[in-house]
Amino acid sequence: MPLRVLVIIPAYNEEKTIAQVLLDLRRVAPEYDRVVVNDGSRDATGQIISALGEKQLKLLCNLGYGLAVQTGLKYALSCGYSIIVTLDADGQHRPEDVPCLVEALLRTGADLAIGSRFCRGAYTSSLDRRLGQLTFSYLTRWLTGRRIYDTTSGFKALRAAACAAIVPATFMDFHTETIVRLSLMGFRLIEVPVEVRARAFGRSMHSPVSAIRYPLQTLVLTIVAAMDVFLARRPR
Repeated sequence: MPLRVLVIIPAYNEEKTIAQVLLDLRRVAPEYDRVVVNDGSRDATGQIISALGEKQLKLLCNLGYGLAVQTGLKYALSCGYSIIVTLDADGQHRPEDVPCLVEALLRTGADLAIGSRFCRGAYTSSLDRRLGQLTFSYLTRWLTGRRIYDTTSGFKALRAAACAAIVPATFMDFHTETIVRLSLMGFRLIEVPVEVRARAFGRSMHSPVSAIRYPLQTLVLTIVAAMDVFLARRPR
Protein backbone atom coordinates (compact mmCIF):
# COMPACT_ATOMS: atom_id res chain seq x y z
CA MET A 1 0.00 0.00 0.00
CA PRO A 2 1.49 3.40 -0.97
CA LEU A 3 2.26 5.86 1.78
CA ARG A 4 -0.43 8.56 1.92
CA VAL A 5 0.62 11.92 3.34
CA LEU A 6 -1.68 14.87 4.03
CA VAL A 7 -0.47 18.39 4.76
CA ILE A 8 -2.95 20.31 6.95
CA ILE A 9 -2.76 24.11 6.80
CA PRO A 10 -4.89 25.96 9.37
CA ALA A 11 -5.57 29.47 8.07
CA TYR A 12 -7.25 32.57 9.44
CA ASN A 13 -7.12 35.76 7.35
CA GLU A 14 -3.98 34.76 5.43
CA GLU A 15 -4.90 36.15 1.99
CA LYS A 16 -1.41 37.57 1.45
CA THR A 17 0.48 34.31 2.05
CA ILE A 18 -1.77 31.30 1.47
CA ALA A 19 -1.32 31.18 -2.33
CA GLN A 20 2.47 31.09 -2.12
CA VAL A 21 2.40 28.42 0.60
CA LEU A 22 0.16 26.20 -1.53
CA LEU A 23 2.11 26.79 -4.75
CA ASP A 24 5.39 26.03 -2.99
CA LEU A 25 3.91 22.80 -1.59
CA ARG A 26 2.79 21.78 -5.08
CA ARG A 27 6.35 22.34 -6.30
CA VAL A 28 8.37 20.65 -3.54
CA ALA A 29 5.96 17.87 -2.52
CA PRO A 30 3.59 17.16 -5.41
CA GLU A 31 3.00 13.62 -4.16
CA TYR A 32 1.49 14.85 -0.88
CA ASP A 33 -2.16 15.86 -0.58
CA ARG A 34 -3.10 19.22 0.93
CA VAL A 35 -6.08 20.60 2.81
CA VAL A 36 -6.56 24.10 4.19
CA VAL A 37 -8.73 24.45 7.29
CA ASN A 38 -10.27 27.87 6.70
CA ASP A 39 -10.91 28.99 10.27
CA GLY A 40 -13.68 31.48 9.59
CA SER A 41 -11.50 33.86 7.57
CA ARG A 42 -13.12 37.23 6.82
CA ASP A 43 -10.75 38.23 4.03
CA ALA A 44 -10.15 36.65 0.60
CA THR A 45 -8.39 33.53 1.95
CA GLY A 46 -11.27 31.22 0.97
CA GLN A 47 -11.62 32.66 -2.51
CA ILE A 48 -7.89 32.29 -3.18
CA ILE A 49 -7.93 28.65 -2.09
CA SER A 50 -10.92 27.97 -4.35
CA ALA A 51 -9.31 29.76 -7.30
CA LEU A 52 -6.26 27.51 -6.95
CA GLY A 53 -8.49 24.44 -6.95
CA GLU A 54 -7.28 23.37 -3.51
CA LYS A 55 -9.28 21.44 -0.93
CA GLN A 56 -10.53 23.45 2.04
CA LEU A 57 -12.58 22.72 5.12
CA LYS A 58 -14.63 25.80 5.94
CA LEU A 59 -15.40 26.58 9.57
CA LEU A 60 -18.38 28.91 9.95
CA CYS A 61 -16.62 31.09 12.51
CA ASN A 62 -13.15 31.52 13.95
CA LEU A 63 -12.69 28.64 16.42
CA GLY A 64 -8.98 29.14 17.03
CA TYR A 65 -5.81 27.32 16.08
CA GLY A 66 -6.27 24.21 18.21
CA LEU A 67 -9.76 23.37 16.98
CA ALA A 68 -8.80 24.14 13.39
CA VAL A 69 -5.95 21.63 13.63
CA GLN A 70 -8.24 19.12 15.35
CA THR A 71 -10.70 19.45 12.46
CA GLY A 72 -7.92 18.71 10.00
CA LEU A 73 -6.71 15.70 11.98
CA LYS A 74 -10.21 14.22 12.10
CA TYR A 75 -10.49 14.67 8.35
CA ALA A 76 -7.10 12.97 7.84
CA LEU A 77 -8.12 9.96 9.92
CA SER A 78 -11.48 9.64 8.16
CA CYS A 79 -9.67 9.57 4.80
CA GLY A 80 -7.12 6.95 5.88
CA TYR A 81 -3.90 8.96 5.65
CA SER A 82 -0.75 7.31 7.05
CA ILE A 83 1.17 10.48 7.92
CA ILE A 84 -0.18 13.94 8.67
CA VAL A 85 1.83 17.17 8.57
CA THR A 86 0.69 20.47 10.05
CA LEU A 87 2.06 23.63 8.47
CA ASP A 88 1.29 27.27 9.28
CA ALA A 89 -0.31 29.40 6.57
CA ASP A 90 1.62 32.60 7.31
CA GLY A 91 4.71 31.65 5.30
CA GLN A 92 7.02 31.31 8.30
CA HIS A 93 7.47 27.56 7.79
CA ARG A 94 9.32 26.57 4.65
CA PRO A 95 7.37 24.09 2.49
CA GLU A 96 10.75 22.70 1.39
CA ASP A 97 11.15 21.30 4.90
CA VAL A 98 7.94 19.23 4.71
CA PRO A 99 9.56 16.25 2.90
CA CYS A 100 12.49 16.45 5.33
CA LEU A 101 10.16 16.15 8.31
CA VAL A 102 8.35 13.18 6.77
CA GLU A 103 11.64 11.48 5.87
CA ALA A 104 12.92 11.95 9.44
CA LEU A 105 9.74 10.34 10.77
CA LEU A 106 10.15 7.34 8.47
CA ARG A 107 13.92 6.99 8.95
CA THR A 108 13.81 7.00 12.74
CA GLY A 109 10.53 5.13 13.26
CA ALA A 110 9.26 8.00 15.42
CA ASP A 111 5.56 8.72 15.90
CA LEU A 112 5.85 12.52 16.01
CA ALA A 113 8.49 14.74 14.43
CA ILE A 114 8.61 18.36 15.60
CA GLY A 115 10.07 21.01 13.33
CA SER A 116 12.22 22.78 15.89
CA ARG A 117 13.43 26.37 15.80
CA PHE A 118 15.50 26.06 18.95
CA CYS A 119 17.32 22.74 19.13
CA ARG A 120 20.32 24.26 17.34
CA GLY A 121 19.97 27.58 19.10
CA ALA A 122 19.91 29.68 15.92
CA TYR A 123 16.40 31.17 16.16
CA THR A 124 15.86 34.32 18.18
CA SER A 125 12.58 35.72 19.52
CA SER A 126 11.35 38.32 21.97
CA LEU A 127 12.35 37.95 25.60
CA ASP A 128 8.85 37.15 26.86
CA ARG A 129 8.32 34.43 24.26
CA ARG A 130 11.76 32.98 24.89
CA LEU A 131 11.11 32.83 28.63
CA GLY A 132 7.75 31.20 28.01
CA GLN A 133 9.33 28.68 25.65
CA LEU A 134 12.04 27.82 28.19
CA THR A 135 9.43 27.41 30.92
CA PHE A 136 7.39 24.91 28.94
CA SER A 137 10.48 23.17 27.65
CA TYR A 138 11.56 22.44 31.22
CA LEU A 139 7.98 21.63 32.28
CA THR A 140 7.91 19.01 29.55
CA ARG A 141 11.15 17.52 30.83
CA TRP A 142 9.80 17.45 34.39
CA LEU A 143 6.62 15.65 33.35
CA THR A 144 8.10 13.26 30.79
CA GLY A 145 11.80 12.98 31.55
CA ARG A 146 12.62 14.30 28.08
CA ARG A 147 13.35 17.89 27.17
CA ILE A 148 11.73 19.24 24.01
CA TYR A 149 13.29 22.52 22.92
CA ASP A 150 10.44 23.84 20.77
CA THR A 151 7.17 22.92 22.47
CA THR A 152 5.10 25.52 20.59
CA SER A 153 6.08 24.64 17.03
CA GLY A 154 3.11 24.41 14.68
CA PHE A 155 5.21 22.47 12.18
CA LYS A 156 4.80 18.76 12.96
CA ALA A 157 4.55 15.39 11.23
CA LEU A 158 2.80 12.50 12.96
CA ARG A 159 1.67 9.00 12.21
CA ALA A 160 -2.00 8.10 12.10
CA ALA A 161 -1.77 6.17 15.39
CA ALA A 162 -0.46 9.24 17.22
CA CYS A 163 -3.11 11.36 15.54
CA ALA A 164 -5.85 8.99 16.72
CA ALA A 165 -4.52 9.19 20.28
CA ILE A 166 -4.91 12.97 20.54
CA VAL A 167 -7.97 13.72 18.39
CA PRO A 168 -10.50 12.72 21.11
CA ALA A 169 -8.99 15.20 23.61
CA THR A 170 -11.61 17.74 24.69
CA PHE A 171 -9.13 20.56 25.29
CA MET A 172 -6.55 20.72 22.54
CA ASP A 173 -4.03 23.37 21.58
CA PHE A 174 -1.68 21.01 19.71
CA HIS A 175 1.41 22.35 21.45
CA THR A 176 2.93 21.49 24.83
CA GLU A 177 -0.03 19.45 26.07
CA THR A 178 0.00 17.29 22.94
CA ILE A 179 3.71 16.58 23.34
CA VAL A 180 3.23 15.65 27.00
CA ARG A 181 0.20 13.47 26.25
CA LEU A 182 1.89 11.50 23.48
CA SER A 183 5.15 11.13 25.38
CA LEU A 184 3.41 9.81 28.51
CA MET A 185 1.40 7.42 26.34
CA GLY A 186 4.61 5.87 25.07
CA PHE A 187 4.82 7.39 21.62
CA ARG A 188 8.28 8.24 20.33
CA LEU A 189 9.02 11.92 19.65
CA ILE A 190 11.91 13.55 17.82
CA GLU A 191 12.92 17.11 17.00
CA VAL A 192 14.13 18.05 13.54
CA PRO A 193 15.99 21.36 13.09
CA VAL A 194 14.18 23.67 10.67
CA GLU A 195 14.54 27.25 9.51
CA VAL A 196 11.68 29.61 10.34
CA ARG A 197 11.25 32.82 8.40
CA ALA A 198 10.04 36.14 9.78
CA ARG A 199 6.35 36.89 9.24
CA ALA A 200 6.07 39.28 6.28
CA PHE A 201 2.33 39.98 6.39
CA GLY A 202 -0.57 39.91 8.83
CA ARG A 203 -0.58 39.74 12.60
CA SER A 204 0.61 37.09 14.98
CA MET A 205 -2.08 35.29 16.95
CA HIS A 206 -0.19 36.40 20.08
CA SER A 207 -1.23 39.81 21.42
CA PRO A 208 -0.40 41.65 24.68
CA VAL A 209 -3.47 40.01 26.23
CA SER A 210 -2.55 36.55 24.98
CA ALA A 211 0.97 37.02 26.38
CA ILE A 212 -0.67 36.48 29.78
CA ARG A 213 -3.59 34.25 28.79
CA TYR A 214 -1.72 31.84 26.53
CA PRO A 215 0.88 30.62 29.09
CA LEU A 216 -1.85 30.09 31.69
CA GLN A 217 -4.02 28.24 29.17
CA THR A 218 -1.07 26.09 28.10
CA LEU A 219 -0.23 25.27 31.71
CA VAL A 220 -3.80 24.16 32.42
CA LEU A 221 -4.02 22.11 29.22
CA THR A 222 -0.69 20.42 29.94
CA ILE A 223 -1.69 19.50 33.49
CA VAL A 224 -5.03 18.15 32.22
CA ALA A 225 -3.26 16.10 29.56
CA ALA A 226 -0.85 14.61 32.09
CA MET A 227 -3.66 13.82 34.53
CA ASP A 228 -5.69 12.16 31.77
CA VAL A 229 -2.83 9.77 31.01
CA PHE A 230 -2.03 9.07 34.68
CA LEU A 231 -5.68 8.36 35.49
CA ALA A 232 -6.01 6.07 32.48
CA ARG A 233 -3.11 3.99 33.84
CA ARG A 234 -4.74 3.39 37.22
CA PRO A 235 -6.08 -0.13 37.76
CA ARG A 236 -9.85 -0.32 37.69
